Amino acid sequence: MEDDKSQIVDLLISHNQILIRSRSYSEQLSQWGKENIEQGAVLHSNYVIFDPLPSDAFGANVFLRLTDEFVIDEKTQRCIVTPFYVDDGNKVEVASATEKFKINIKLEAPLYSLYYEICESDEVFYKFTFVPTKIPIKAQYLIDDPWGGEKDKTLKLGFL
Repeated sequence: MEDDKSQIVDLLISHNQILIRSRSYSEQLSQWGKENIEQGAVLHSNYVIFDPLPSDAFGANVFLRLTDEFVIDEKTQRCIVTPFYVDDGNKVEVASATEKFKINIKLEAPLYSLYYEICESDEVFYKFTFVPTKIPIKAQYLIDDPWGGEKDKTLKLGFL
């Protein structure tokens, strides 16, 4: 189901990355440093890349949602939140190293709390939830996870 508040894409995930960006592709912003690898994310104001955790190339459903309140999925294995700025809601994309999709939900606010979830049931799937906000949220893990994520641990922004 797709409307102005939700969208689902079947994304070919490869090269250990899944990203959301509200600007054009940037080689410079796509670089992973040692600390980025350790924290599982490269976070910039309008360009965020996450480690999808499984290392092979595979197709997965990515659920995109705009809502006023975040509710964690009971199937979530990892959950991260970060501030995310949108300059032009018509230029927001979800992508991997091999393909990209325009995000068609109505992102009209300049700032969001962006929630990233890795979920598992019969298959691995991903969720990105956009919650409009006036004040940037602290980038952090929201749950303890089996890959080293610690609840409430702050994530660093930029190339590290």
